[in-house]
Amino acid sequence: MTQFIIGLIIFAAIGLLLFVFFTKKVSWQQNYRQQQNIALYEQQLQSNPGEELANEFAQRLLMDEQQSEAALTLKTAVGFSRKLSALLWLVLIVMPLLYYFSLNRFDYVRQGEKAFAQQQSRLITASAEDKNIDYVLSIQNKLRKDPNNADDWVELGQAYMLSNDYDNALLAYGNAEKLEGGKPHILGLAATTLYYQAGQKITPQVQHIIDIALAADPKEVSSLSLMASDAFLKNDFPSALQYWQRLLDSGHTGLDRREIIRNMNLATMLQNNRMQQKAN
Repeated sequence: MTQFIIGLIIFAAIGLLLFVFFTKKVSWQQNYRQQQNIALYEQQLQSNPGEELANEFAQRLLMDEQQSEAALTLKTAVGFSRKLSALLWLVLIVMPLLYYFSLNRFDYVRQGEKAFAQQQSRLITASAEDKNIDYVLSIQNKLRKDPNNADDWVELGQAYMLSNDYDNALLAYGNAEKLEGGKPHILGLAATTLYYQAGQKITPQVQHIIDIALAADPKEVSSLSLMASDAFLKNDFPSALQYWQRLLDSGHTGLDRREIIRNMNLATMLQNNRMQQKAN
């Protein structure tokens, strides 16, 4: 229905243009000159000229009319050519635009822009939990393609930890251990998960796993970080400082060294305050 209405509008517009541009206009200048020539001719005949002179007057009137007609024809042709050119350019520009806007593509473009804006808004306002769900799904998709990738299982376990999903995190670390064996970094991550699952307590199981990991790699990051944090929470500042210093000395590039130094400064300040309180 919409295209039918647009078609009617197009045909009506073209008909109006044709009427305006090609309807002959009466030139009042041309009519006035013609009337003056005729009046002059009649005035000359009233003086009773001879036959030869009368023929000359008539010939002049005829020649003048022919010249005027020729000039008018030329002017009309030039005007017609310019109007036709303008009309063609108008049709070439307007017709494609009308055809484009009569289709649904323009609506599709606007719908796509609206959907993109909504998606961007959703990403901005999405909670950390929603974003982590997408993160978990992306890792799971990778594991469906290659379930024997131990690094992806470790990453999946860390993603579950961000959502405090300790059971699934332990399953992921268990699969990584089956593929890679009891490597220290996997054991350290598993011990950290069990620690938080137990309510931030160093259970015998947690301590056993940490001992195995640090025996295999004294610089294992997860185990040292866990021991430092637990010692700090227990106000065992000397032990916490010792573990954090071991982390700094480990040389691991992925460490947040600034955060570790801030924690060490805080632990040192609290330790000094306690010593001053005891001294007083």
